[in-house]
Amino acid sequence: MKSCVDLVIGGPDMSGTSTQVKSIVQFFRDINWKIRDLRGSELHALFHAQRFSKFNQNHERMQDFLNDPNVPEQDKQEFISQSMELLHGGGTNQDLQVASCINNSVSTYIDPNSADVWVMEEPTKRGAGQVNRTIEQQRTKYGSSLHPVAAALSHQAYRTDEFLRFRKALREANKVIIRSRSEESACYQIYNPVLLPQGISREDYLNLPGHKFAFSYAPTHLFIVCAGNEWKKEQYLQLKKQRSGGRDIDDHEKNADYQLFVNRRYSQEGWLEGLYQDGVNLHGGKVPELTRFNIYGSITEIKQQMLRRLFQILKENAQQK
Repeated sequence: MKSCVDLVIGGPDMSGTSTQVKSIVQFFRDINWKIRDLRGSELHALFHAQRFSKFNQNHERMQDFLNDPNVPEQDKQEFISQSMELLHGGGTNQDLQVASCINNSVSTYIDPNSADVWVMEEPTKRGAGQVNRTIEQQRTKYGSSLHPVAAALSHQAYRTDEFLRFRKALREANKVIIRSRSEESACYQIYNPVLLPQGISREDYLNLPGHKFAFSYAPTHLFIVCAGNEWKKEQYLQLKKQRSGGRDIDDHEKNADYQLFVNRRYSQEGWLEGLYQDGVNLHGGKVPELTRFNIYGSITEIKQQMLRRLFQILKENAQQK
């Protein structure tokens, strides 16, 4: 029987994780595998629930459904109305019924077998991940300084939520999961006496409740896009200028020295491998297979390299008994 493929794409800021995810999703689309995209808010997740099957059968994402001119406006309004009711009271005991791949009386069920491939992201835009995005990534805009311990705590909180509601069930159903970043974002948070003196200790990071789940069910594969260990500040700044696309740069991306430090952890052979080895030694699980890619590769080059490796992974997976 085939096993789960839980693929995480990570790297420092400007490494293009969203672009890489897009390429991989297109690969599965081209071979006609059923895809469901869980990225987004609670509303985006609810779109995939069984109770909305008459709406979601032909669309990977809620946005595609709402933007489809061939979908009757009445259907769009019906979905919005019913989903908002679930988020405001559930129609039963006045408690919300958020989406979940666990079939129970307190959530709205998403069938893991309704797709072959599930797309996720970190930080999420729902639950604790929404708090993480609005506070941690833009902390200076709220009048205080960026604090890595607070970041680690907020990250592990939504990892608990995402694991219990979605990822555990998808893993057990042997689905393909495509995620941008995961617990390997420890590169941003773990203490360094010179470059990250306010960071969380490695021991504390590994023992956070959310990371017990995360390392027990570590990703099966990591695709890391990074620069070399000797990346220079001016090189990062030039890359940021090329790739930021005019968006509002968050606190992490503005700090070039921090990005160089984070990149060294991503690129240094052994740092991430050691982190996962420590994590699975504590909590069980298996160290993921890690493949690194050059951040300066073109979109086409990185796409081709990733798809070659992905094809190998799927072939190996299909051969498992």
